[in-house]
Amino acid sequence: MSAAAGPAWFKVYAVYMVIGFVALMLSYFGTKERIIPTAEETDKVKYSDLVNELKRNRPLQILGLFFLIGFTFMFFGNTVWPFYLKYNIGHSEWIASVGLLGSILGIFVLGQLCLWVWQFDSFKYSPTLGYIGRFLQQWGLTSATGFMWALVPEVVTFGEFKSKKRVAGIINALMGLFFKIGLALGGIIPGYINAVYGFNGSLLAQTEEALFGINLSMIWAPIILAIIAGFVMSRYPLSDTDIDHINEKITAYSK
Repeated sequence: MSAAAGPAWFKVYAVYMVIGFVALMLSYFGTKERIIPTAEETDKVKYSDLVNELKRNRPLQILGLFFLIGFTFMFFGNTVWPFYLKYNIGHSEWIASVGLLGSILGIFVLGQLCLWVWQFDSFKYSPTLGYIGRFLQQWGLTSATGFMWALVPEVVTFGEFKSKKRVAGIINALMGLFFKIGLALGGIIPGYINAVYGFNGSLLAQTEEALFGINLSMIWAPIILAIIAGFVMSRYPLSDTDIDHINEKITAYSK
């Protein structure tokens, strides 16, 4: 990419920025709350509830850590994917489309398929393998994202059961915090990894060591983080039966 392309990128993203801002304003001013808390209910909610909720809500701690680790390794791929395609595979024409198609399918299909094509010589050292891998990666990551957010109402319900206050806003704010920290780490850490291995963006071709750094941040680091995230999520203490039982108790004392 030439230096002359810089202004074009800026103009394109400026258009996206304006469209996004307009959509945000339309959403903000066009949304009306159907359920508004009473003054008594509002007075019960304190800023200290944020810290207290995080301390006493074990499912919130587990899910929050899962959010942080999960979005960290998810964003690894977004950060390194263009470099991986350009330098390791040698084809950058499918940077967006392969991941986008996988994301769309991942919304509707849960679970991630295992890739068992390495034994075929036609796939080895081929851009096709990289495209398939990215497609399946986005498929699985999008499914995992839906899974994460689907558990937030359970955490809210558990918090209400423990504190007798339904602090959904506080819990969603905490989830957003973990989410944003994960995105930040996922954008920062790959840069340091590639710097350690001598990546130089001004070169047309990278050294073997730099290519290994890209592989490490694109493939192996996310795999390790995914395993850690899976272990963390295995500690999640709530089941469907637990939630049904908790809902029954909440309904009973709310009458």
